[in-house]
Amino acid sequence: MQVRNTGEALYIACEMEKRAVRLYERALVMFADGPCQAAIRAILADERRHLAQFSQMGVQEPGFERAQALSAQAAGVLFSGGLMEAQRKGAFSSVKNLYAYAAEEEKDAIRSYGEFAKSVSGPAAQMFRAIESEEKQHLMQLNGLLFSLEDGEKNPDI
Repeated sequence: MQVRNTGEALYIACEMEKRAVRLYERALVMFADGPCQAAIRAILADERRHLAQFSQMGVQEPGFERAQALSAQAAGVLFSGGLMEAQRKGAFSSVKNLYAYAAEEEKDAIRSYGEFAKSVSGPAAQMFRAIESEEKQHLMQLNGLLFSLEDGEKNPDI
């Protein structure tokens, strides 16, 4: 994805995070009785925090308004298939599947935010690096949770 300035990068990041927030908010409603409620709420809180950070910085950038034209690009990056695609992939049938799905989406976010950090400078670049680092931590946590779930399946006495 090619961005011209910090405002565009921040706008795309906001759109990506909005999609994530909407997906997890809808998941809370649609899968209210499912096994994933606590996990969905935790992931949703992180996505909302990222959106707030990007939004706060974005309104200060000149290219932010022009970047609205780039919203179609953001739609294809993170959670591109939306809730129904996540459901089709089995993301909400178990906590393990949710963590696996979220881990794959984190990989896309890490890649995008890393590219944004390289293409901008100043405080926005620092924020993209910080969020990229957070997303890497989330990925490690999700992979750890997946490992513990898989290990529990192999060793049910644990």
